[in-house]
Amino acid sequence: MQSKTLRIFVASSVILMLAIAGLQYYWFNKAYNLEDKDFDQRVTNSLRVVTKRMLNFNKNPNNMLLKPVERVSGNYYTVQINDKIDPLVLEQFLKQEMISHDVKQNFEYGVYDCVKNQIQYGGFVCASADCDSSKSFKYEFPSLKLNNYYFGVYFPDRKLNMINEMGNWFFSSALLLVVFAFFAYALWVIFKQKRLSEIQNDFINNMTHEFKTPISTISISSEVLMNPNIIEKPERLLSYATIIRKEAARLKKNVDTVLQTANISQKIDTLEFEKVDVSELIKELIETLEPIIKERNATISFENLSKNPTVSADRLHLTNVLNNLIDNSLKYCDAEPQIKISLQNIDNKLEIKIADNGIGISEKDKENIFKKFFRVHTGDVHNVKGFGLGLYYVKEIINGHFGQISVKSKIGNGSEFCIILPSK
Repeated sequence: MQSKTLRIFVASSVILMLAIAGLQYYWFNKAYNLEDKDFDQRVTNSLRVVTKRMLNFNKNPNNMLLKPVERVSGNYYTVQINDKIDPLVLEQFLKQEMISHDVKQNFEYGVYDCVKNQIQYGGFVCASADCDSSKSFKYEFPSLKLNNYYFGVYFPDRKLNMINEMGNWFFSSALLLVVFAFFAYALWVIFKQKRLSEIQNDFINNMTHEFKTPISTISISSEVLMNPNIIEKPERLLSYATIIRKEAARLKKNVDTVLQTANISQKIDTLEFEKVDVSELIKELIETLEPIIKERNATISFENLSKNPTVSADRLHLTNVLNNLIDNSLKYCDAEPQIKISLQNIDNKLEIKIADNGIGISEKDKENIFKKFFRVHTGDVHNVKGFGLGLYYVKEIINGHFGQISVKSKIGNGSEFCIILPSK
């Protein structure tokens, strides 16, 4: 899928999902408000009837306020009565009217005490037979600035009952969230596959370029050597033979690089651990790289601050790791490379640092440099040779040695790779 098509698809899908989510929220909110309004109406009607019955009980039928019932909060109501309130009679009226108006919820009630100037807890009323009123929590009814007799009714299970009453809506919302989750996962997979496809294409292009150049050079040199007259010119014969040998070595190195990371998990399982003096290993490696160091006008300094530079490691693979890091320091440098290698012991571990004055690595690229096939962008794809396998190999081998590797770097200020290996 092309990038433009993919962006249009993603944008359209996101807009559609947001529209569905907005519509779901709208209808959910509307259903909630309707349910709450219906509950409020039934409770208000039942409490108004209770007020009338209380006044009739007190033989004071014409002393009812215009708006005796007030909803203080979502689950708390107050009812004003211009007369004394008998708690026992009030409880019976509340039970009867709640049932009559289909208010099937547990509630607590309190009655305002004019003598003590505070509302007193009245009791807990169960709406069903399986309810245990002894386990109820006594609600602390707030004191209100009302210059009148009043009582309060509190519904402790209002939110839970609302959830139960809107169970279908919650289920559909949860189902929608699952759909969104699958959609997000699908997008993640698509982008991941797209990224892998791009990495694979880059790898194939790089590999084709790396193999095509030496093969072409060998082919041309071979044609020259096939000319019988070349024997009469030994200097040219030696020159072309040297070119073929050099390009063959280059091909071998590229093949070894690819094979080095093939089935690396199996290689880690078969690491041959032995006691390795890392200090001596680094000195030997610097001597081996001497021709390349001179060719690049590079300088490598080595400082051994460790008292015990010996670790248990696979000599071959550890050598390859250090060689890869030094080779990167030589390649990724616009000036004359200056590489500093140091060793020191930290607790029971050996720390290996390789610092350079290269082009550096951006914060974004630092998160990916140890991933397979990843290459830092340098402007020209083939400006620096490679397949993006070196640091991946380094990371896997260090993990296989139960060690750690990290990098500090800034664009234009070089890089410092730090390897920590257990001494035992």
